[in-house]
Formats: sequence, C-alpha cells, structure tokens
Amino acid sequence: QAASEPAAAPAPVQTASAPAAASGASTTVTAAQPPKNPVRLHFGQLVLQNGRVNYTDNFIKPNYTADLVQIQGTVGAFGTESTTPAPVDVSAKLAANGPITIKGTVNPLIAKPSLDLTASAHDIELTNLTPYSAKYAGYPITKGKLNVDLHYQLADDQLTANNHIFIDQLTFGDHVDNDTATKLPVRLAISLLKNRRGEIDVNIPVSGSLSNPEFSIGGLIWKAVLNLIAKAVTAPFSLLANAFGGSGEELGYVEFAPGTATLTDADTKKLDTIAKALDDKPSIKIDLIGRVDPAVDTPALREKYVDRLVRQQKVKDTVGNGESVDTSEVKVDPKEYDKYLEKAYKSGDFKKPRNMIGLTKTLPDDDMKQALAEHAPVDDATLRDLAQQRAQAVQQYFEGKVDPSRVFVVAPKLDAKGIDDKGATTRVDFGLK
Repeated sequence: QAASEPAAAPAPVQTASAPAAASGASTTVTAAQPPKNPVRLHFGQLVLQNGRVNYTDNFIKPNYTADLVQIQGTVGAFGTESTTPAPVDVSAKLAANGPITIKGTVNPLIAKPSLDLTASAHDIELTNLTPYSAKYAGYPITKGKLNVDLHYQLADDQLTANNHIFIDQLTFGDHVDNDTATKLPVRLAISLLKNRRGEIDVNIPVSGSLSNPEFSIGGLIWKAVLNLIAKAVTAPFSLLANAFGGSGEELGYVEFAPGTATLTDADTKKLDTIAKALDDKPSIKIDLIGRVDPAVDTPALREKYVDRLVRQQKVKDTVGNGESVDTSEVKVDPKEYDKYLEKAYKSGDFKKPRNMIGLTKTLPDDDMKQALAEHAPVDDATLRDLAQQRAQAVQQYFEGKVDPSRVFVVAPKLDAKGIDDKGATTRVDFGLK
C-alpha cells in the first residue's frame, strides 16, 4: 500500500518589485516551496515465491555478478514510519552453487535504514570470485569452495559484520600484476592458514560506512581477508599460538639462560606446540636461527669457565688415576669452594702477583675469580659456537616430531640487533617459509 499526506495549504508567496518600465508597470516574482512533509510509504507483508535477483558490483573491474534464484520466504510489513523492524525469513540459491538462507529483521525505509540479519551460503564455487582475488590478492582463483555463515548489523549508516568463512582446497593461478594487489607473499599466508586437509576455517569481522561513495561489501570482505593474510605473514607465530597454543604466547623463539645451550621446560612446551602446528601444515618449513648477545653471554661464559676449573680441581683430589669423570656432573660444596678456587687460580697459566719471597699471593675470592675469568678463552668463535649449539639443540628436539627435510639451521646472529620484543636476547629465532 502507498499513501500520501493531504496536500498542504498553499505556501505564502514571496514578492519582489522591479523598477517600473516606461509605462509605469510593476513585476511580481513568485517562488514555489517544497511540501513540509515527505511522502509516507507502507508495505504489508511481502511473500516471495520463485523469485530471482541479479546482483552486480560495479565498483570492481571486471564487475562481479551473482544471480540469486529460487527465492522463497517472507518479509514482514515495513514503512517510512515503522517503529519496529520487519521479520525476514528467506531462502534462495546462488545460481550453479549451493543454498542460501537469510533470517533476522530489517527496517529499510526509515531515515537511517537498519538491519540485523544472519545468513549462510554453502558450496560456493570460489572461481567466480576471481575479480576480487585478482584485484586485492594479485592471483586468480582456479579451484576452491566456500561456506560462509554471516551476521550483519546496520545502524546509523554503519555496517558491522562477522563472517565465518570455511574454504576448501583454495588454489591460485599465476600472479596478476596490478596496482591494487597486495605485495605480501599471499601463497605463504594461504599455506599458513590451511590445515593438512587443505581447509581454511576463520572468523573475519568487517565494518564500513554506507556514506562512503566507494562502499562495497565484497571489497570490505576481501580487504578483511587481506588483513588476515598480512597477520599470517607478519606475525605468523601469533596466529599459530591462537590456533594451537590457546594462550597467545609468543612462539617465534625459545630462550636460553646466558652462556648455555640447554632447553628449559618452557622451551620444550613451545617446541611441542610448533611441532603440532607444523604437522597440521605440511607445506611449511621452519628456519632455526641461533643467537647470542655478547653483552650477556660473554660474562656468563667466563663465569662458567671459572666454575669448570674449580670442578676440575676437585676431580684431581677425589678421583683416582685412569678414571673417567664428566666434570659437569661434579658438585662442589660451598664449604670447599674456596679451597678449589685457590688451587685453580694458582694452576692458571698467567702472570700473578707474588709476595716478598716470590710465592703466588693468596687473593680474596672475588679477585681470584675475576683474574681467572679475564683469562677465559672466550672470543667471537666461542660465541658463534654457542649460537650454533642453541640452534642444534632445537633441531635435535624436533627429531622424530618434524620431518628433518622441513627443518633448517641457518647462519647464526652474533648480536641482539633487531630484537624488539620483551623476550631474552639469548635465544633461537624461528622463521617460516
């Protein structure tokens, strides 16, 4: 039904006088005014039977077009003065694809249209979306199916939506050069998002304003997909942590105590999570980059050198000739530490201060430890070896958990440059490819 307000009373006219002509006549100009009240519209319940809609997105080039067919359902009454939204219950089919359902409420004719709709569409052939993928991702789609479950809300010209997207066997064709495509490594990101069955299962929120002249729902969704791709590439371990760790912990590195290459329990927990993630993503390979921080590792290595000398002195006192002992397993009681420290100091092959009769002076413990530490054989090669040992410790832990052909120990880094997180600088960093 459509109705209009009764015609308003004629508006007062505006008059203006012009200079009189030679005859002395005058001229009056009348300006018409628009009616005070707009047209009122009201529609009763709409019943849809075997309908069809053609949708074209003219913003994308080439245009994306979709045909909705077999439209069935109802849309409740609505109008320009509706105070309650109209219920919606509609089903349809995307031509040559699977079923679509739309349920919720709409209020389309009020000054600020609104809606709150949930929708689902299954078995959508992704090759039809190539105009979007070529424009924003730089690749045409050659294979794949899409299932989506959506929740869209519109209020005050602002659209907010959540898109649960399930993609099966997404496959790209050759790269397409254009100015709008992302420069990110899209293929790597897709490999990170896929599980071992070739499936991608994500939730993607989007938002936008209808007042934007370039508003495009399809464009919004693809931009959100590209944001997800960017996250997969720039913060892949955060993505893995959310999917497999459950706590959002940083999986991009494991930490070591200064001067050591021994994995901690916290390290092995991270490595187990990474191994699980790699098992789910068989096309991904991992790089292991051993690192040292000279400012932290050098003094720690010198201290460990002194402790090793002290343990060796105890071995000489307590173990018989010919016996083999792992020095690292020897424990030195605090009560006997001074004695073995002094023996280690006096055995050191470096110049020491002597007393008046030429014997080596006995110094305070801290001075003897400092003298031994200063003569520890710690140099760049020692630091490089430590960095490599750390990477190899991780590599050995992955044995039996990750295919060795997917694990690479790459050149170590011998400083703390480029570390901008809060983790320790004595570590192994990971890279995915």
